[in-house]
Amino acid sequence: MAGAYTLLYTSTYEAAVSPSSLTPSSPDIGYWTGSFTYTPTWSGIPVTVSVGTGPDSNGIAWIWNSIQGWDGPDVSGQVLQRAADHGGWPAAQYYAPRAITVSITASAPTQALRDVARAQLQQVIPVNDLATMVYNEPVATQAQVRRSGKLTETYPTLYDVTFTCVLIAPDPRKYSAMLQSQTTTAVGGLGLTIPATIPATIPAGSSPGSIMAYNSGTFETRPQITVTNVSGGAVASPGLLNATTGQLVSWTSLTLQPGDVLYADFDQRAGYYNGAYRPADITSSWWVIWPGYSTLEVAGAGLQMVCAYRSAYL
Repeated sequence: MAGAYTLLYTSTYEAAVSPSSLTPSSPDIGYWTGSFTYTPTWSGIPVTVSVGTGPDSNGIAWIWNSIQGWDGPDVSGQVLQRAADHGGWPAAQYYAPRAITVSITASAPTQALRDVARAQLQQVIPVNDLATMVYNEPVATQAQVRRSGKLTETYPTLYDVTFTCVLIAPDPRKYSAMLQSQTTTAVGGLGLTIPATIPATIPAGSSPGSIMAYNSGTFETRPQITVTNVSGGAVASPGLLNATTGQLVSWTSLTLQPGDVLYADFDQRAGYYNGAYRPADITSSWWVIWPGYSTLEVAGAGLQMVCAYRSAYL
């Protein structure tokens, strides 16, 4: 029928919006768990965000939506075109820093706690430093990462916020979350005259400090070794030998007095004597721990070696 009509309807607004359905009723388990941990230099107190393990102390549930780049790093290098010929020459090629893109949703009980979650994630992923990112797949592995570009935020509901961020891991390796540490003390030298020919022979009655290191990963890892003179006298010419590969790092001009400490970082390929930089001999060959078992030895009677390392993966 022709005419004018009036439509009446009622709209109800609920001031208290219930938490999002994204809030898990029980902690997530399996592959989608992990964490970010960062210790700000200005506080010294670690900040940790655990993902996929259920609500935290603030009642915020962190949910890992996706992670890209954890499968393998890119490479850096090229093939050079041959001059006046077909094909090319393969130049040196290495793994590049690992780029990782993560998407994480924080589901909070209130809008105020949603903003607490925003502040937490902004703090735990630094710009000019490195945080520890752990991902359980289901074997827990970790990488040192920092932010690359903008940390974006979207808001599915009033109580939820979804973060997307690109992370850069300067070291392309994924490391075991478990740190391995082994200790040994030498009661004799390696019987080496530097420069030496490897493999070396050890004279009768001499017993270098030896450990059997095991890298359960798929790629080489680089240890940090601390050598301490625990004897009652001076020890000259300390050395660190990978007996499996026959490579030696030595300091023939160095004499360790009782209590002296020599620290060797095999990733930086640098030595530190009582905290001060001390280069190794120019003839040294900085070695790595390949997958499987490796025999590592310290030269110098009375020297204690503590070798710390993590299994590495790509």
